[in-house]
Amino acid sequence: MAQSADAEATDTAGSAGPRRAPAWLTWTVTILFAVLFTYPLWMGIGNAVGYPQTIWAQYHLGISPLGWTLLVVGVLTAPVVFVCCLLLGRRRGVISRALIYAAGLCVVSAVLASLTIAPSLINFIA
Repeated sequence: MAQSADAEATDTAGSAGPRRAPAWLTWTVTILFAVLFTYPLWMGIGNAVGYPQTIWAQYHLGISPLGWTLLVVGVLTAPVVFVCCLLLGRRRGVISRALIYAAGLCVVSAVLASLTIAPSLINFIA
């Protein structure tokens, strides 16, 4: 009994860094936010596929190079921001990692909202 108490005392005194969260919790948070980041990705893919078809069907016109740039940015925004959040969240706690992912989702939403308004402000159709 006394030996186990001494072993516990040396374990807690010997640990220099903060306690780390279990790996399953870190993976759960990462997978949850990966699933949340897939919606903007699929929305960008849907826009990149659907807009040109709709413009062609309604007006028999194509998309301008600037329009294609906006569509490609819409597709690439979510994966790029997720990878950045993944890299920024390394070696951090679960709560810090979740907050970084949440901030990344806010960035993706703001960029995609701006891209939604952009076609009405610029010449999107060639």
